Amino acid sequence: MNRRIPHVLSALAVVVLLPVVASAQTGLGVRAGSIAVSGDHVEMDASTAFGAHMAIGFIPVLKVQVGAEYLKGTATYNYGTGLPDLEEDFQAISLFVDVRYPISVLPLFPIKPVVGGGLNLNLMSYVDQATFLSGSGLTGDPADYTNSGYHLMFGLLFDPPVLPFTITAEYRIQSIALEDDTVTNKGVVVGLTFGF
Repeated sequence: MNRRIPHVLSALAVVVLLPVVASAQTGLGVRAGSIAVSGDHVEMDASTAFGAHMAIGFIPVLKVQVGAEYLKGTATYNYGTGLPDLEEDFQAISLFVDVRYPISVLPLFPIKPVVGGGLNLNLMSYVDQATFLSGSGLTGDPADYTNSGYHLMFGLLFDPPVLPFTITAEYRIQSIALEDDTVTNKGVVVGLTFGF
């Protein structure tokens, strides 16, 4: 009798988990967008960002994405020292994980609102205060930093039931805490995910 318990539990687990696994939507994709950077001491107009991601649907109602994005542009730095503003490169590689919730409006309707949020690790190259002052506010090579942050997003998901891809258009707000500033990235990102 006791020997049958593991077999019964295994069969029960398969019956319960099979629909979840079958309905999981997993895929790989690419993304691109326009992101602006703002903070107490740094400003950058909207610049092109691009990257790649992997989407995992653990359960039908929640989607998880992990990925990376690269952003580069020319930023204006000002530390209030009375010296001229400094224009230098701003670069960031953002590694992220987020959870998304597509809101079903009508059955089988392919366009759904989606909301979500997550965490990010940012490898950034920017001019900090020490570099700004050492360069007398006129020159200064960006320094490299690694900082964590979080992001929130909302947008639209186009998920046609008969095609092997989805398209997401999202507006995202990302907050990054720095030693001498808090940087906010805002912009629109469009992602294309191919399911498998």
